[in-house]
Amino acid sequence: MLRFASLRLLFIAAMVSALLIGCGGSEEAVVEDELVTDTGIAEEAPAEETPAAEETPADQPATEEQPAQQDQPAAQEEPAAQEGPSKEQLQSELDAIKTENMQLKDENSALQQTNRDLTNKVSDLEAANAALASAPKKSEPAKMVRRAAAPGASSPAEIQAYEGAVSLTKSRNYSGAIGELQSLLNGGIKDDYADNCHYWIGESNFHLKNYSAAIQHFQQVQGYKFSEKKDDAQFMIGRSYELLGDRAKARAEFQKLVDMYPTSEYVKRARAKLN
Repeated sequence: MLRFASLRLLFIAAMVSALLIGCGGSEEAVVEDELVTDTGIAEEAPAEETPAAEETPADQPATEEQPAQQDQPAAQEEPAAQEGPSKEQLQSELDAIKTENMQLKDENSALQQTNRDLTNKVSDLEAANAALASAPKKSEPAKMVRRAAAPGASSPAEIQAYEGAVSLTKSRNYSGAIGELQSLLNGGIKDDYADNCHYWIGESNFHLKNYSAAIQHFQQVQGYKFSEKKDDAQFMIGRSYELLGDRAKARAEFQKLVDMYPTSEYVKRARAKLN
């Protein structure tokens, strides 16, 4: 038994030595074994105090171990946000809007005034139309009756009526004069005043710009055998054609005046028309 126990101890010792040599035992393992307490819990070895790493100031350049930030690729800068319109631009736009608003107000005022004017004109026309509708109809002017003048002398009443009608032409009441003179012709006024009636009817129509009607009555004067109004009527025939725009006939009538009535007071004026 003793021999067997000795061999066992030697074997254990050899195993321990082999383990120590093969595993490269260290003092730390031995220390850990020695620190085992009776409770079976190993006490931690006090950590070796190492000096705290000095903090690198923020303003110092980076060390070789920590490359400088500028060596790293710079982050792409984001575009700055677009600024809004300036104060001057806003004021300019505001002024433009105010100007346009004033122009629109002026145009609106002008349109309103035009509308008021048109409304007033419509009212006036409606009133005039109503007045015409309610007014009694005027009698139509007496129509010319071609009748041979009675021979002899006109009566005092006829002469007075004739003079009253001529006075109407002098007061520019041409329509009234035409009516009165035509009534005398229709009533058979004698030929001593009938030619004059035709002349003044022609004169009144001429002033009313009824040139064709005027020519008819002036030509009636030329049909009388004796008349002191023949040269007057001849000149007025030329003037009527002139105002109608028929220059050829006007020249012919003026030339007729020069040829037929060379001593007339109208010859000088007729010659001026012919030149």
